[in-house]
Amino acid sequence: MLKTFSKWFIGLLICAIIFATAFLLWFKNGVSFIYGAHTEVVDHTVFTTPVELTAITNVNVLSPDGQTMLPNRTVVIDDGRIISVEDDGQIPANAVTIDGQGKYIIPGLVDSHAHLLQSPNDLLLYVANGVTHIRDLGGPAERLELRDEIEQGRVGPRMFVASPPIDSMGLLEGTFYELITFHKTTRSVEHAKGMVKEYVEQGYDAIKIYHLDMPSYRAVNQYAAELGIPTTGHFPLTLELSELALTQQQEVAHIEEIVRVLIREFGSINEKGSDAFYQHVEARSNDIIDDLLANDITVNTVLWYMESVTDQFNDLESALKAVPIEYANPGLVEGTKDSDDFKVGWLPGYNQFEPVADITEEEQRKSKVFWEAREKAHHILLKEMARRGVRLIAGTDSGGNLVVPGFSIHDELSSLNAAGMSTSQALASATSNPAKVMNSNAGVIEAGRRADFLILNQNPLIDINHTRSIDTVVLNGRVFERGQLDAMLAAVKDANERSRKLNIDEYR
Repeated sequence: MLKTFSKWFIGLLICAIIFATAFLLWFKNGVSFIYGAHTEVVDHTVFTTPVELTAITNVNVLSPDGQTMLPNRTVVIDDGRIISVEDDGQIPANAVTIDGQGKYIIPGLVDSHAHLLQSPNDLLLYVANGVTHIRDLGGPAERLELRDEIEQGRVGPRMFVASPPIDSMGLLEGTFYELITFHKTTRSVEHAKGMVKEYVEQGYDAIKIYHLDMPSYRAVNQYAAELGIPTTGHFPLTLELSELALTQQQEVAHIEEIVRVLIREFGSINEKGSDAFYQHVEARSNDIIDDLLANDITVNTVLWYMESVTDQFNDLESALKAVPIEYANPGLVEGTKDSDDFKVGWLPGYNQFEPVADITEEEQRKSKVFWEAREKAHHILLKEMARRGVRLIAGTDSGGNLVVPGFSIHDELSSLNAAGMSTSQALASATSNPAKVMNSNAGVIEAGRRADFLILNQNPLIDINHTRSIDTVVLNGRVFERGQLDAMLAAVKDANERSRKLNIDEYR
């Protein structure tokens, strides 16, 4: 009898283990689909371009201070570096010559908050849109390998890679989250410090912090500072903004982090009113900015995405038609819908930001008030930060809803300019400012710098939207002309079409 019971028990246990394993594999496969892993990968080698001695003549060049265009310059590049920038300079013998008459050179753009996920085709989208450097804020070890491949010549923007996000969760929740995402969970201060040490040894460029508990948050920032590696990311859910006066966190990954705490401080926007909330934000902004400046904390903007969230809630159909959705990885766009409480994707029925089907008029009104107040709080803070000289870097949070890699940095610059930053400030947020944060040798057009720059058909100091008028991308000394850039876009679009499961024609 006992033997029979034991056999049954062991059999049931084995079946349970098999079922649980199968479920986890199925679930993880679904997550991989959402991350874009099932999309056909474009052969990037067909776009490989040699490094050649090149001279761009009669071109307007953005001055090193980013304030003016210097006319009639000759820019010479060789071996991945800018050799000279001279007024009517000499053209070296055997140099490939590009006529820059009527054109404008600016540094290559940096997306300072990107998530490549499992979508390598995005690298081509970045290059085709003039993004020569991305900061992947939270990636697995495979991202380090990709960073090295690009350094060795693979076509793609140079990569700054932050560690997997470190979070504080319970044992079961944390274990499950680690199985399906890039996040890593810490359960003690010492464990958190050990993770920082491990990531430094693996060669990450920064430590990404997520919603840590306060003791772990402080310990991670302090230990990272001791090891000489920057920290970036989110705030603990219980953080008070007075912490900014003493924190060693070097970068806030979204203005949203500050807005979230301000909303918690203020209380219900619907009960107290939007105008009172705006007064609260304005009243608190000086103290917040004082602390940011005193501790030299960089702020990643991620403004357009926050504006888009409001648009998606108010009118998702129009928001979808306003972005080049055909270039976005179909896995991200199509997502999944297991229930009304768990929706991932961009399309109606899958989008987490659209109103639920049974929402009442009053509930919709309250949500609209909340989202619009949240967006305006971003504008208030951004304008004051820019005025007072906080180091702002333009990030898009690519991988998020409706954020199309490469294209989105131009959306971000447009939003920053509309929200109060001058064109030169907006340009600096995507060029020289992130170069300083990363200790990069790019970001400015002058002799000795890395040859990462764009040749534009129109002057972006006159209209920031002219950053979209890309004629040529120079990436680490490799020249990609408009025809090659269009071919990259076409290749990604075609791969997406062959991988797509849902029809998106109505949104093109």
